Amino acid sequence: MSSILIVDDEEAIRSTFRAFLEAEGHEVTTACSAAEARDLLAREPFDVLLADLMLPEESGLSLLKSIRSSETEVSAVMVTGYPDLSTAVEALKEGAYDYLTKPITRQSLLAVVDRAAERKHLLAEKRRLEQENAEYQKSLERKVAQRTGELQESERRYRELFEKTRQAYDDLKEAQGRLIQSEKLAAIGELAAGIAHEIRNPLSAISNSIGVLRRDLEVEGDDRRLLEVVFEESQRLAGTVADFLKYARPRPIQKSAQELGGILEDLLLLLSRDHRNSDRVSIESSYEEGLPPVEIDATQTREALWNLLVNGLEAMPEGGTLSVSVGRTKGSVSPAVEVVISDTGGGISADERERVFQPFYTTKPTGTGLGLASVQRIVEGHGGSVRLESDSGKGSSFILRFPLTSDG
Repeated sequence: MSSILIVDDEEAIRSTFRAFLEAEGHEVTTACSAAEARDLLAREPFDVLLADLMLPEESGLSLLKSIRSSETEVSAVMVTGYPDLSTAVEALKEGAYDYLTKPITRQSLLAVVDRAAERKHLLAEKRRLEQENAEYQKSLERKVAQRTGELQESERRYRELFEKTRQAYDDLKEAQGRLIQSEKLAAIGELAAGIAHEIRNPLSAISNSIGVLRRDLEVEGDDRRLLEVVFEESQRLAGTVADFLKYARPRPIQKSAQELGGILEDLLLLLSRDHRNSDRVSIESSYEEGLPPVEIDATQTREALWNLLVNGLEAMPEGGTLSVSVGRTKGSVSPAVEVVISDTGGGISADERERVFQPFYTTKPTGTGLGLASVQRIVEGHGGSVRLESDSGKGSSFILRFPLTSDG
């Protein structure tokens, strides 16, 4: 049953109401003033407040207002012996559930109290359900957020695994291609080396013989010019044979700590006095400060860098800018020193870029086509890499990476 608080300054009314309500099984508490009722409401909860509007010192309406401001949960029924519509309306505005006018019959009292108590229980149930719903919503939001986070993390790991797998596949494919190319080039190199070796001895004899004839024969005019041409071509062919043998049978790499910036400075000094250089080509260089030494074969590295510098000059017959820079790689997993050699020449087409590092491929009217192949072999022999960035009409850049040791 329900707990009822009766507030009335007349003892007879309190006793009568109490008797009616307790007979129905309600738990009843009484008070004779608004102050006493307020103290009771502060100490314990009640389902229904049955209060007289006309109380001594403080009206029932004032009590109702204080109950509303304190957010006390109780269904209030106001009682008066002086029916006044305006008072009833005001009481209802202040939160009263109903309004009774004296004299009050037992039946009407019980009916109003039962409805008021039911309303209190319904409101309490409504608040309980709302609270449960709010807690459920929060719990659901937490679970959704947690699950969303788990799904996002799973997606991140999946993408990461996918990228690693794809990178591993690309690396494997590239390694397989390099292996096939290496085996192919090794076979071609051995064949070329054998042919070059067979040519070298008779070619040396021819060159020596031509040298003797140039020295001892007194010939003039076209005969003399023909003798000079034969001598020059034999020398050129001897150089080509030497290039073949050098590529096919490279000497072992012998590493030592070297300053790449110093090597390039020496090469640029030589290049500035080379007959292929002209006043129409400007040379620019930049070196990052504090670069550590790199473990390289100085002779072979000079050869590779010189090839690229000369190529840059020859790519700009009408003039331009040859740029050289040395610095640490940015954002790389493995520490390395990067050398970039760029020109502002005519550039290299996409089809040519795929073939420039192949042995015996050249776009020049003369040459063996072994220069860039040798550069690649030397750099990769140091555990590094070389790549070309170029577009037709926009110049070319060769990017070489030499790995640093763990303490570099």
